Amino acid sequence: MAEPALAEAQALRMLSILLPAAVISSALAPQTLHRLPADLNPLIQALQSKGFSVRIALPPVKGSYGLFQAKSKTLWISPLTIPLGIVRQTVLHEAVHAVQSCPSGTLTPLGWSAQLNPVVEREISAILLRNYHHSSRVLEREAFMLQGQRDAVPKLVNALQQRCR
Repeated sequence: MAEPALAEAQALRMLSILLPAAVISSALAPQTLHRLPADLNPLIQALQSKGFSVRIALPPVKGSYGLFQAKSKTLWISPLTIPLGIVRQTVLHEAVHAVQSCPSGTLTPLGWSAQLNPVVEREISAILLRNYHHSSRVLEREAFMLQGQRDAVPKLVNALQQRCR
């Protein structure tokens, strides 16, 4: 999952103060993939070519901005991420989990690391400690780390080609 329920609840409260109900309702409605940033198109196409489905719809786990389901090979991206300006990061985060699921369907670490700003590293560590079981922290750390990298799209496309058959 890309972010915890508390953050989504806070975002919804902020939106409810600023926007009429009709606008909020439309922000939560399923969207077509053309609403994604154009630079994600190669990644979406690579995911689809490997049998993954990408849906811009409320994830089946309440309070999450994104979710990857390995069994159905589905990436869920909350429509709320579009007006919040975090859709790109959320897609990249869930795409990391898709790659982690290859080739067996069980998520395994990719072994990726990057030098992060110490403030960013501390924030990721805090999110992991607060919101994730220790058994999934390595997987989530990779996803959080990559979602902010400039070369994330080509790196993920390459990894999909190599790991997913």
